[in-house]
Parts: sequence; structure tokens; C-alpha cells
Amino acid sequence: MDEIKNQMYPIEEFLELVKHKQDRKEFYDPEYNYAVYSSKDRFEPEMKVFIGDPLDIGENDNEILPDFVYHNKLNYMCSDENIQDVVDLAFRQHAEVTSSQLINALNHYLEKDDFMDFK
Repeated sequence: MDEIKNQMYPIEEFLELVKHKQDRKEFYDPEYNYAVYSSKDRFEPEMKVFIGDPLDIGENDNEILPDFVYHNKLNYMCSDENIQDVVDLAFRQHAEVTSSQLINALNHYLEKDDFMDFK
């Protein structure tokens, strides 16, 4: 997993890693936590995402971004838990779920704080 973090990916490629659970350990390990960052404010086909350390909270509850994210003016998109929950549920409901359907499901979740139904 460490080789997954601190890298840019095409969104479709990263969704495949999540779909096949290659982005996590079998048992919870905080060292494997990550966040998804992008130059955009919503997920789009063929976009690049940066997988980096989660946001840190500093004094006065201000968010501290990883250096790469800050210097490249990237936006926080979602946590590892968010993307895993959306992808895992979509995959359980519809085994043939496509990358574009997953992108729509992620945007739906981020906008409405609700899961898209694939049944």
C-alpha cells in the first residue's frame, strides 16, 4: 500500500485498485489511511487524482494539507473510507459496475451524503 500513496493516478485506474481492495490491508491499519485529492472539485472521467496522507488538523482546528497537495493547489476530494464505501457498495449491488458509474456514484455521495442505488 505504501507504494500506492503519494502518487498520481488516472481516476479509472485508482477505482480498479479500490474495487479489488488493493488499497487497504485485510485488517484496519492507520498507516494505510489516505485521502484523495484533485485539481477539480468533482470527479470526472480520465481526471488525475493524487493519493496522499489524510488531512491533518492543527491548532485552532485548521486543516494542514500534505506538502505536495498544498504546493500543487489540489483540493481534498474524499477520505479512503468514503471512496471504499461507495465503491464496495456499488460493486456488491452490481458486479459489472463501470468506472463512469462509480464516478457518478462518488459525485452523488459527495453532493448528497447518500449512496446511489444500483439495484
